[in-house]
Amino acid sequence: MTSSSSSEHHISVGVLHNTQQKTRQLSQTLLLSPLVNFNDQQTQGILPMAVTTPLPSSARPPLPGTTRASQRKMRAPSPSLWHTKEFMVYYVAYAIIVPLMIYTMYQASSPSRKEYSEYEHYLADGWMLGRKVDLSDGQWRTFRSHLPAFALAMFAYVAINWVFRLTVLRGLFAGFLQSPVSIRGALPTLLVAFAYASIFVTILSGTSIVFILAIAGINYFIAKRFGGRRWAPLMIWAYNMGMLFSNECFKGYEFGRIHESLAWLDGHRGILRRWDITFNITMLRMVSFAMDYHWRVRQEQVASRQKIDSMVADPKTDKDRIEHSCFREDYCFVNYWAYILYPPLYLTGPIITFNNFISQMRYPSPSIKRRTTILYGIRLVAAAFFMELILHTVYSVAISKWAHWDSFSAFEISLMGYMRLTFIWLKLFVIWRFARFWAMADGLDTVENMRRCMSNNYSLQQFWRDWHCSYNRWLVRYVYIPLGGRKTSMWNTFVIFTFVALWHDLTMRLLQWAWIIALLFLPEALATWYFGKPRWSSKPYFRVLCSMGGALNIIAMMIANLVGFGDAGVERMLEKIFSWHSAFFLPATYLVLNIHLQVMFELREHEYRKEYEAAKQVSAASGSAEWEMTVSSNSGASSQDTVGKSPRAGDRDRDNSGTTVSIGKMVAEADQSNSSGSSPSIHTADPLTKRGASNKRHDHND
Repeated sequence: MTSSSSSEHHISVGVLHNTQQKTRQLSQTLLLSPLVNFNDQQTQGILPMAVTTPLPSSARPPLPGTTRASQRKMRAPSPSLWHTKEFMVYYVAYAIIVPLMIYTMYQASSPSRKEYSEYEHYLADGWMLGRKVDLSDGQWRTFRSHLPAFALAMFAYVAINWVFRLTVLRGLFAGFLQSPVSIRGALPTLLVAFAYASIFVTILSGTSIVFILAIAGINYFIAKRFGGRRWAPLMIWAYNMGMLFSNECFKGYEFGRIHESLAWLDGHRGILRRWDITFNITMLRMVSFAMDYHWRVRQEQVASRQKIDSMVADPKTDKDRIEHSCFREDYCFVNYWAYILYPPLYLTGPIITFNNFISQMRYPSPSIKRRTTILYGIRLVAAAFFMELILHTVYSVAISKWAHWDSFSAFEISLMGYMRLTFIWLKLFVIWRFARFWAMADGLDTVENMRRCMSNNYSLQQFWRDWHCSYNRWLVRYVYIPLGGRKTSMWNTFVIFTFVALWHDLTMRLLQWAWIIALLFLPEALATWYFGKPRWSSKPYFRVLCSMGGALNIIAMMIANLVGFGDAGVERMLEKIFSWHSAFFLPATYLVLNIHLQVMFELREHEYRKEYEAAKQVSAASGSAEWEMTVSSNSGASSQDTVGKSPRAGDRDRDNSGTTVSIGKMVAEADQSNSSGSSPSIHTADPLTKRGASNKRHDHND
């Protein structure tokens, strides 16, 4: 398959009706995606299917052991700057500024300060350093207090499931283990999950399980009854959005409002009385099931059922698991119920598509290994300990809730705002890793939600790609691409962030946050488009231009997120930071951010050097020109860099068709390994497109 200058490829695949042409038909495997448009025409016994869809570079699978970068034109990496005089100055700045920041935050939270008594009631008795602990955040307080019970429940589930697999599964269902496609419908590997999830959710929600069952049951009926019809997505989305608003408006409903004789049931609502708060995550899984089934039925309208079923067996990559539909019988209520209420992921995620979930229950992911899971658990414990250390030393959440900033300096206020956002990041980091760890222990591989530290991002697009990554990919697959993808990217960005705000909470404050974030994409996209051109990226001062823009980007992102997720008093906080009294503070902060950005740029370039060397070794070992790497000696050829994302790379991606894509656009489906799977893969007899066995993940977890 050759590259074209157009961003769309038109591929006609003939479904042949005579036995002499079956060999050629089997050599061409068409993956029907949600975006495929079919124009059926009968011509001389052949049913051609004209498929019009964008083909990003991720559509071409990598060779075994290669990365996406090794498939594309790669520039030669620039020389390392770690040991230059310039970076020596940066190291000195870090050695001075970082300890100063830590000391200032510690002193601002000191019990000896007069403000301490005003917010002390937000604190609880601690167990470290003789200090109290800040548990004023309700979500973290609930998770922390119920952590032993949740851990015990998850351990019990994993243990029971492993015993079941080692005994019953190997005995009664030995044929399924030998041939995973031998059973269609309710999978034996989900029997324990189905039963345990029913008990687990009933204990959590009590009598509210009736509402959960009713809402989930109606969604299942809509999907099964209307799936495959042109207007089915409208019904699916209308129902689920309606339930989202209804759950919020009626606060999880009350039996007494239905009938007075049922009021006694309201006294048995389980451990989590407000089940509707966490049900937002379940709603995403309900949409995933319904849409995946709808697309499966649509595929059968243009291709034979046997052909589609043949693609289920033995997925080679995570992309296969997401894109390939399951057997039609797999979309049954047992699998559906076990999926939406899967115990390790029920309350928080990470989010996994129905197709991927069922595929892993049939073919376990090879990326799950005992050693990897144990190390992941150790890192989880370390992150939780670090969280406790922060909450015992810096009371940023309590001070933000108290929201009286008059006695704090601009430097202290800015640090408290920074730590408030850092707390949100670390809180979600620990909660999501806790859930993912137990899923891994059960043999299920999910996306790492927080791939990069919050302080290691300077691009708005990259930040949201790495923040709640599984949700990002869900949005791409079920919202962004069905609405037009890149063709309407700016419009889609507003729609997506509006949905994200409403999904979190029905408040005007979050809507304001969403629209501010969406607007911020525009200047970043324009700046990337203009300054990413070779005439700029080849200049020696290009890194400085990038850091100047990146510093403004970071400030804008912090303000927007404080507005959306901060506490009362944010206006006063920002007013004091940007007052005339901070005339020295703001330029100094801007300078420090520029220094930090230069280090981030070099970190990205360091990552790119590793990718480059790995690709070069694989290319040399293969001894083939099929995936020949074109190397430019000009380090300023920025548009060819696809991995480093440094300013020397111009922060621009280039797809196989030669179309340059700005990172300022929300195109998370393009050029990502382990992508959301919404863009189709095309297999042909051409050896260039033979699928490799690599299933490696590239998560940035530190």
